Amino acid sequence: MAFQSEEIFTRLNEALDAFSPEERQDLVKQVNGIFEFHIKKDQSSSEVKVWHAEVKSVGIIKPGPAPSNPEITLYLTDEDMVALAVGDLSGARAFITDRIGLKGPMMLAMKLDVIFRSLGMGPPKGAEGDLGYDGFESSFLILQIAEYLQVLTEEERKAEVAKVKGIFLFNVKNAKGDTAVWMMDMKRGIGQMKKGKIDGLKPDITLEMKDKDFVDLFMGKTNGQKAFMTGKIKVKGAIMLALKLDNMMKDTQEKIGFFKSKL
Repeated sequence: MAFQSEEIFTRLNEALDAFSPEERQDLVKQVNGIFEFHIKKDQSSSEVKVWHAEVKSVGIIKPGPAPSNPEITLYLTDEDMVALAVGDLSGARAFITDRIGLKGPMMLAMKLDVIFRSLGMGPPKGAEGDLGYDGFESSFLILQIAEYLQVLTEEERKAEVAKVKGIFLFNVKNAKGDTAVWMMDMKRGIGQMKKGKIDGLKPDITLEMKDKDFVDLFMGKTNGQKAFMTGKIKVKGAIMLALKLDNMMKDTQEKIGFFKSKL
């Protein structure tokens, strides 16, 4: 029996071939990476098909290994590849629940949904609560956090809320000067992340920062306390909650391996 994902890659190629040169370069600019897919027939099978997507310079999808070292290598079953492509499974949820094995940076892997959506496949915007803003790298980590909350049990989510006890408002600016806003309620119920503000809620703390600094904070490249002290992150409200946020992110990284290779 043939791999169902072969049809998916064929359809992706057809959609990409229909792109104008400008559209293709826009996709390359958004993704900027080389992906290699190792697709197993099923969990118990040793049969593997390999495809690659070069979305860094020219934008092509072909069978076989990448001609140069891939920045991301993904290991998954034929069934899960199809589920990702048709939108039944988001990339964020697949990574968190270990349905995809990963070698490479998680932030780049999260752009799988960008590739699928650009080519008319993948989860539609609005699915599972659309948290993304165009032109913001931090959109990918916000989605990852939201998906992480979704896979926790109700008791585990309540425990996280009890530890943090705060409502956070994030105002994030990108290089173009555009602003993205997210609110995280870790004070009531089981916690939630929302694009924009949550009606009727007043934040206990507001954090303002650049998109790159937000990503670096969550990736562990920037120490939270140092970022607060040097003004990379501007804080209004309960300063102690900023320290709790830093601790929460460190705990989350340890639990699910944020932005690190999972193989």
